[in-house]
Parts: sequence; C-alpha cells; structure tokens
Amino acid sequence: MGSGAWARAGRTVALAGTLAASLAACDIGDITDVQQASWRAAADAPQSWDEVLASPTDLGVTAFVTGEVFAGGGVLIDPTVEGVPDGLGDDQWVPSISYLVTHPSGQRVLLDSGVRAGKCSYQILVVLDFPCRNKPGQDVVSQLTRDGVESIDYLVATHFHGDHASGLGPVLARYDPVVIASAAEIDALRSPLRETQGYRYEQFAADMRVEAADNGFISMPHIGDAADLFGDGSVWLLATPGHTPGHMSVFLNATSGPILMTFDAAHLEATFQYNAPGGLGADLEAASDSIAKLTTLAQSFPGARLVYGHEPAQWGGDAIRRDLTEIQ
Repeated sequence: MGSGAWARAGRTVALAGTLAASLAACDIGDITDVQQASWRAAADAPQSWDEVLASPTDLGVTAFVTGEVFAGGGVLIDPTVEGVPDGLGDDQWVPSISYLVTHPSGQRVLLDSGVRAGKCSYQILVVLDFPCRNKPGQDVVSQLTRDGVESIDYLVATHFHGDHASGLGPVLARYDPVVIASAAEIDALRSPLRETQGYRYEQFAADMRVEAADNGFISMPHIGDAADLFGDGSVWLLATPGHTPGHMSVFLNATSGPILMTFDAAHLEATFQYNAPGGLGADLEAASDSIAKLTTLAQSFPGARLVYGHEPAQWGGDAIRRDLTEIQ
C-alpha cells in the first residue's frame, strides 16, 4: 500500500473512531412511558372533517420565533422538481418556531420547543453543521416567562431535530410537561444510532415523561392516522412521516378559523405547492406522500390558514411573538 493509500486509510479509521466515540457518548435522560392525554376513542370518531369543523373551539395560539437556522441548499426543498422557481434551493436563514396553544379548559400545549438559548448551532455526527443565531431572551422559556405562563401540560414534539427540539431541556426543567410524540419518533430517539437521524444527545439529557400519539390514532379522511388530543376536536396530531420516521403535523380547529400546520412535512410554501420535499428526509417517497395527503386535507378546509415549517415570508419583520388567532 502506497503512502497516499495509508494516509487515506488512516483518515478513514480516524473518522470511524470519531463516529464510534460520538455514538458511544450518546447517553440521554430516562424516558418514562405514561398515558395521560384525553384521546378521542375510535368508537367516537367523527365521520368527516366537516363534522369536526362544525364545532370549533376558542383556542389561544401564540407563535414564538426562537431563532434562525441556516439551511443548506436542497434541505428545504428539492430544486430539481418541475416547476420549482430558481433560487429556492439556495442556502438561507429560516425561522425556528415554537407555538403555545391554550385550551378553554386552561390546559396548555407547546408545539415544539424551538432552538435553545445562547449557542444554538448543532451538528449531525461530525459531517453536517447547522449554524444557528438568536438574541438574548428569544428562547421559548424566556418568552413564556415574560407572558406569565406558569404551567405547560403537554409538549408535542413534531420531531426531534435540533431546530425544533434543542430548547426541550429548559422547557422540561421549568414546566415538566408530558412529551407527546409518535411511537416511531420515540423509538428513533431511544436508538443508540439516534445521531444518524439528527437527534443530538445533549438535547435530551433531561429525564422526560413521554406518551405516544399512537395511543390516540384513529383513521380520518384524507390523512389517515390522526389523534384528537383533548377528545373534543380542537387539537389534532397528524401522522406525516418522511422527513423523520415519526414526523407529525398539527391541525387546530379554532373559532378564529382552522389552522393547518405542516411543520417539516413542508418546510416552505413552495415545498408544499410543488410537492418537493428536501433532500435530508429519512424517506423521500413517504415525505412526498405526506405532502399529497396534507394537500388533499387542506382542500377540505375552506378558508384554512396554512403555516409551514420554516417559511421566511410568514415571519417577516422583527417581531418574535405573534398571536395567530389575529392573523388572517
């Protein structure tokens, strides 16, 4: 073997050793399974979304921009799909959002935790870097504290990537909510190979109580598996795998108007419009199928507002807090 080959072999061994050490260090906190949500029973499932829309709920919905992440070309959208405008696959800064949903019962649900305070950049193994920027007091716990929020009952983890979950630890420390995620997403988090899915171990050092949304999944038109969190048709968790094995989107049946939140099933409006999921999806075929289902579902919600995972055009300006019930 020549000196160049030895050097290449050495670099390969060193990289393998680094990856092995990284995976070996992936200790996370204890994960305890619980059952606390008031899921709608399958026997009581509505026959149509029209039936759901006929009984909206007076939900409070507040969006918190926790920071911005720098997404590389092709991550947000597949620019090779026919019709996608030039430039949408370019590198760009995009917002990282956490949403607080307040139910008339007084229960509160946090949809994702956004990025953490301080240094929020993260890495998948030693290969992919995702720069992040934020300002002091922009993290979701600081914003919730300023709003006087004393309790959070549930944290819905649409998935566990850093731009959606690196703020999880402080939320658990401050509020100790039950974390709701799909069973597939919880299994991926528990896997010793979690970092290959982009789940950085230091984000999950805190102990957590988790409940699988699958406990409440019933079959609903157009979308398939959907879970009615409060059993009253107000907050629905929708199975939209592809971006990650257990990704979920959310539908809010609010009196101010229905809101369909794709999260990372569609990062951008154009991702949704052209069915062009980005190239880091765990399963791009499944991701495309999820967008197709969400598109059909959106068509059955007259006047519904669509909120995408990271669409910069929806979060222009300097505001880091918005009341979604007041935005038409």
